[in-house]
Amino acid sequence: MTVFLAHAPKDRETAEGLEKFLERRGQFVELDDGQTALRPVQASDVVVLLLSKDFVFAPTRLRLEQRALDAWADGRLLVVKLDHGIAPVGLRDLPALDASFAAQREFKWQELANSIREKLRAQVQAPAGEDGVAAPTHTRRKSRGGWLGVLGLITLMAPGLAALVATGSIWLVNRIGPTPGGWPELSAGIDAFGVRYGAPAGVTLWGFTAAIAMLIVCLGLLVGRAFSRPRVQTRKQTQPAPTPRQAEPSAPEQTDALFVSYARANAGVVTPIIEAVSREGRKFWLDQKGIAAGESWAGEIVRAMRGAAGVVIMCSKAAFESDHVKREVYLADRYRKRILPVFIEDTAPPEDFEYFFAGLQSLNLFATPEAERPQALIQALGAPS
Repeated sequence: MTVFLAHAPKDRETAEGLEKFLERRGQFVELDDGQTALRPVQASDVVVLLLSKDFVFAPTRLRLEQRALDAWADGRLLVVKLDHGIAPVGLRDLPALDASFAAQREFKWQELANSIREKLRAQVQAPAGEDGVAAPTHTRRKSRGGWLGVLGLITLMAPGLAALVATGSIWLVNRIGPTPGGWPELSAGIDAFGVRYGAPAGVTLWGFTAAIAMLIVCLGLLVGRAFSRPRVQTRKQTQPAPTPRQAEPSAPEQTDALFVSYARANAGVVTPIIEAVSREGRKFWLDQKGIAAGESWAGEIVRAMRGAAGVVIMCSKAAFESDHVKREVYLADRYRKRILPVFIEDTAPPEDFEYFFAGLQSLNLFATPEAERPQALIQALGAPS
């Protein structure tokens, strides 16, 4: 389990201080300033993103954002604000720990360490399909039960071992001398041994026989345990962690619906167009409930995105300033969805959006008469795949 500290190169000193703090508390930490290619974030890892004014202008910002959003989409991201600088679009509304006051950082780091432990604990105990490495609770209980069974067998073997040692000693004594004794002398010696320690005459031989028989049975059970294959049912098998471009583990049900990403401020323009195209037989998925940026958003939006036939990005100035739209564009790229940028305003995409739109055919819907816009979108979408 690794804790990745994603930070701007100028925040290296703060990141190193936090690294030492977390390592003293038993965490394995790697610093990630985006300048060195690290391994993909795996199911048992946590990413801590350190946001500051320097992060916004860092030359490696896009790379760090991508790793952070990878972790966010899988529920493995923790955000820390080092100052009151404005975070990049897509990260501004995520829950964050405020560590902007340097004098209180020791307490904030402890709070962060607790949050990291909770994340890691949740991943270890997660049900099937969430981490791929967790040993389920019922498996651990079976393991403990197995050890108790072994201890019970060893306890039952103790009288037999004592009886076997005593019998061997009596047999050796009978074999020494000019006239070695046989079975009658051995049985008489065992009986005399029992009488010496208070047992009735004639009982010790049968007691020794029963104890030695129990010993043989217990040895057989232990040997059977040692050579039998464990048949423990686990909730999941360990799977290689997917990289951002690999197919995700439990594939959702695919539909022919198109995911529509838009800024809520543009709902008055977007909704009539989508409704008109829907009447022509095309299916769309729109978030019309105002899902928050927390777990509910990450769950419902990610499922809808992964099952969509494609993604329509309704581009505008408001959309390019929307955290939701930014994350939806990122997810569309992550899941290799066909993306159609549809410009409903005459505006240029900023650098981080332009990165995802590079090489894509776009539709300038703002230049089309309003009555002709649904038909123009139908033509741009083409035939359903």
